[in-house]
Amino acid sequence: MSDYVIVTDSTCDLPQEMADEMNIKVVRLHVLLDGKSYENYLDGRELSFPDMYNAMRNKKLPTTSQATYQGFLECFEPILNEGKDILYVGFSGAMSGTYQAGCLCANDMLEKYPDRKILTVDSLAASSGEGLLVYLCAKKKEEGLSLEEVQMYGKENALHMCHTFTVADLMHIMRGGRASKGSAIIGTIIGIKPILRINEEGLIEAYDKIRGRKRAISKVIETFKENVTDLDTPVFVSHGDCEEEALDMARRLKEEVGIKNVIINYVGAVCGCHGGPDILAIFYHGKKR
Repeated sequence: MSDYVIVTDSTCDLPQEMADEMNIKVVRLHVLLDGKSYENYLDGRELSFPDMYNAMRNKKLPTTSQATYQGFLECFEPILNEGKDILYVGFSGAMSGTYQAGCLCANDMLEKYPDRKILTVDSLAASSGEGLLVYLCAKKKEEGLSLEEVQMYGKENALHMCHTFTVADLMHIMRGGRASKGSAIIGTIIGIKPILRINEEGLIEAYDKIRGRKRAISKVIETFKENVTDLDTPVFVSHGDCEEEALDMARRLKEEVGIKNVIINYVGAVCGCHGGPDILAIFYHGKKR
């Protein structure tokens, strides 16, 4: 059985210590804020998550750029030089060119290293939905599954990575092309909070709308209860600098549902640019998206 390394990109929003512990390599995307480019580290070492969200609260509008071919090259080649193979699990190809850049680099590297293997999985996911799939693939690797078996597991389970979330301000979704300007402004004025998900094509869509923040959060939890498949699989609760609400959501998941392992983390800078401050999300293994 070949030795292999799991590679992902920084939109996975895994805790840095988890990625380190599981030897998951991460190719970074970038955030542009006030004319300066920041690498999107999982631990926010160049641009902290509170700083990014506070900038948005102060009407700054950060933008993002995909991971580059060069970034993948710098990650892939040292692994191949060590005689190891690669499984790349990437950010939804429907949302970004990052996955395509990774696949292009993989194809070029295979010409240079014909004895090695690079297999890929489009997670069709974002933020900790992508991260959960990467985590589960890494656990399968630890259990002794081969490169090909883990790739198959990733492809078979990608559409079971469920994302349910609400945002405080529809304008950020609108800015990313996810809602019309009119609906975003009206929703903000009358206090309508959308309930959103990532669909089977790997794109954000709104599927419900609730008046008021507390009711919207309860709807997110209700949707989770109806769809979750495994109480033992970790659940990620991610937030846009609203930790108290995330902690309360985690408490409710444990008390009301019996979830044993809830991992609380920020929605990272890249995905947070499109969700905005106070985004609150649950990512989990569910029946369907």
